[in-house]
Amino acid sequence: MSGQLFRLAWRNLWRNPRRTSIAMAAIGFGYVMLLFVACLMAGLRHQMIESGTGIVLSNIEVHAPAYYPNRSIHQTLGERKGTNVSALLAAITADRQVYAATPRVYGYGLVSAAHQSAGAEILGVDPKQEQKVTVLHTRIVKGSYLSEQIPKGIVMGDKLATTIGVEVGSEIVLLTQAADGSMGNDLYTIVGIFHTNLDDMDQGLVLMGLTSLQELLRLPPVRIHEVAIKLHDITEATTAARALQIQLNKTLPVRVRAWPELAPELADYVQFNRSVTFILFSIFFLLAIIGIVNTMLMAVIERTRELGMLMAVGMRPVQVVGLILAEAAGLAGASLVLGGAIGVPLLWYLQVHGLDLGSAIDEFSLAGVAVGRHWYGRQDFFAYSQAALGLAVTALASALYPALRAARFRPTEALRKV
Repeated sequence: MSGQLFRLAWRNLWRNPRRTSIAMAAIGFGYVMLLFVACLMAGLRHQMIESGTGIVLSNIEVHAPAYYPNRSIHQTLGERKGTNVSALLAAITADRQVYAATPRVYGYGLVSAAHQSAGAEILGVDPKQEQKVTVLHTRIVKGSYLSEQIPKGIVMGDKLATTIGVEVGSEIVLLTQAADGSMGNDLYTIVGIFHTNLDDMDQGLVLMGLTSLQELLRLPPVRIHEVAIKLHDITEATTAARALQIQLNKTLPVRVRAWPELAPELADYVQFNRSVTFILFSIFFLLAIIGIVNTMLMAVIERTRELGMLMAVGMRPVQVVGLILAEAAGLAGASLVLGGAIGVPLLWYLQVHGLDLGSAIDEFSLAGVAVGRHWYGRQDFFAYSQAALGLAVTALASALYPALRAARFRPTEALRKV
């Protein structure tokens, strides 16, 4: 009986092909728009997370338990005794979720040129390893990135360079409080200038070699402040951080923090992004409800006499409900297939070519993150399945009122309808 019911339902849909085609096109277009929104919003989330964690922050950071919030120069991993940095990096990269890890040292001091000075955060990195974890080396606008061949070379932000009036090749003096209580100072050469479009970095960040900064701060090689980690899958940052916390604490007291904890503003935006996606989905579902209710209700009214005759010859009310719901399911299924066929090439285009926000926009800052002019989509199969399931459920729920109305027809009254 169920097979006959579905065949009858499908045939009934096409008794008015114009109305069915319009309804199918509307639902299919709605599904395409849901795919479009899901793909773009997922792409924006991923792009912002990559940008927010890829310039300096990193996906996960490992510190001494007491390093935050004061970030004291003395709070190195392993405290004053330090740690075996190579062994620590090996233990971290042994995790299959970890793509790369790099050691870092932080300092704060005065950057002085011939006539101007400015305060800045000083970050000491391993030039080769750092390039596997962050992308600051791709933001060099003048000169070059750090190199082991120039141990006294530094890289700084363009706004800081402008403030103190220096260019690539200029010599500057770094003055800072060393770990032994003395004043650390030395002469360095600017080898590169970067631009990130983030004022805090462009105005107040200096990069130099890890060993050079340890010497300036009077820190032995076994003492570092941080290990920055890049993952294969950034969405697993929180899970990976928990696993590393348990693993590393077996040999060394550490605090492992993922990017949502390190950058709460960025995490809040990601949650806001998901909320906006949900709201947009809800709007499309509401529009689908209106369209499907109208289509099915008109179909029921036009077939009042026919439904009355079917009930007069023995069709039970529950079967009438099943017939109307089957028609709605058929309409939804065909619409989803149509929308999917149109949506697949659109999703491919968004991922490969993206949306160009216009030549007037080079790069802008959103939630403290630099975002480029190209907005690329990203596959979000969970959202796609939610959209399909939501439209299917919406179609059945929307058809329920017309179906119940049809089930309440009295055969004798329905047969009098013309």
